[in-house]
Amino acid sequence: MVKKTFLWLHRWLGLLTGLVVVIVSITGCINVFADELKEYFYHDRFFRVEDKSPPLPFSVLRSNAQHALGDKYKISRCEVYPANNRNWIFRATSTDAEAIGHWNYYKYYYRVYINPVSGKVAYVEDTRNEFFQLVLSTHLNLLLGEYIGTWVTGISVACFLVILISSVVIWWPAKWKKKTLKSKLAVKWDAGNKRFNYDLHTVFGIYALVPLFVICVTGLVFAFSWADSSVQYVANGAKTIKKRNIPKSTPNADYNSLAMNYRIAGLLKAHADADVFSIRFREKPTDPLDVQVRLAKKRTHFFRWYYFDRNNGKLLQNYGSSDIKGGEKLRSMNYDLHTGAYAGIFTKLIAFSASLICASLPITGFYVWWHKRRKSKKQVAKAQVPAAV
Repeated sequence: MVKKTFLWLHRWLGLLTGLVVVIVSITGCINVFADELKEYFYHDRFFRVEDKSPPLPFSVLRSNAQHALGDKYKISRCEVYPANNRNWIFRATSTDAEAIGHWNYYKYYYRVYINPVSGKVAYVEDTRNEFFQLVLSTHLNLLLGEYIGTWVTGISVACFLVILISSVVIWWPAKWKKKTLKSKLAVKWDAGNKRFNYDLHTVFGIYALVPLFVICVTGLVFAFSWADSSVQYVANGAKTIKKRNIPKSTPNADYNSLAMNYRIAGLLKAHADADVFSIRFREKPTDPLDVQVRLAKKRTHFFRWYYFDRNNGKLLQNYGSSDIKGGEKLRSMNYDLHTGAYAGIFTKLIAFSASLICASLPITGFYVWWHKRRKSKKQVAKAQVPAAV
């Protein structure tokens, strides 16, 4: 009875959410290696001829990037690369959280790639229409915008989590015998189409179960605040985490250029081997200069975070991944766990393979259901044929 209930849930949740799961999984495969793919296809945007000369003052580069966009689009973020062969990236973004559709959600989104030594703009990208951004937005909300799309993908992921749990109950052998386990853990490659498809669905699904569970849970953390709070609460030993407050700066309508230049130059010396600095230009006059130093290549959970007074450059707060623990530490790992970046190329390949298998599961599952449905119809039709007189 228990297995029948879980089988019913597995079947109908799979049929209802299958298309969304396929789309989210395929785009997830691409997103796993999005950074590497962008650097390959957009090499001239990201890289410059290696030059060990010191960069121009940060305020000059920010001004050059703003000039390339004009006054209509305000720079709101920047990626600073300490490496001697990388361009810096300034972003201008404005969104409408309640808008429906990708192009309405993003009022505008531009990236300005700039050579930090010469100050010359290498490329201005309309990121709203850029391929990998479209892939990411499809993955996050099916290009429907945050207001509706996140709910569609989030609920589908929650349903898929139930499907994963039900699959264990359905798969679980009544008796743990060698022959039984072999049939449940190995694909019979020389079998007929129906059996082969069934094995692809069940065997591959079991092998991908653990990484898919991690991907689903971390995806829910991004989609829903209740999932975020719940995961942190559990990881923190059933204790609520006190939210880390952003310190306030002494008021200044804009950032003090001299103080900003001094602090960015200092961080470049202190963290010369870091991967990238992520800098946010917050809007309130009392907001600080916000700099996250990502210490490991293409991983976000090794970091040092700095908050400086935007008026005088005074250090207001400084903490890093080594200073946090429990739920807060787990939350800092969420992106890397979700994308497979946690331990580099090895875990990326696991995430890529799991996502590829995930994309196949609704398809193979649909064929399992379709064949059984056709078989049931034939049996019913045969039973209704009157006996010969």
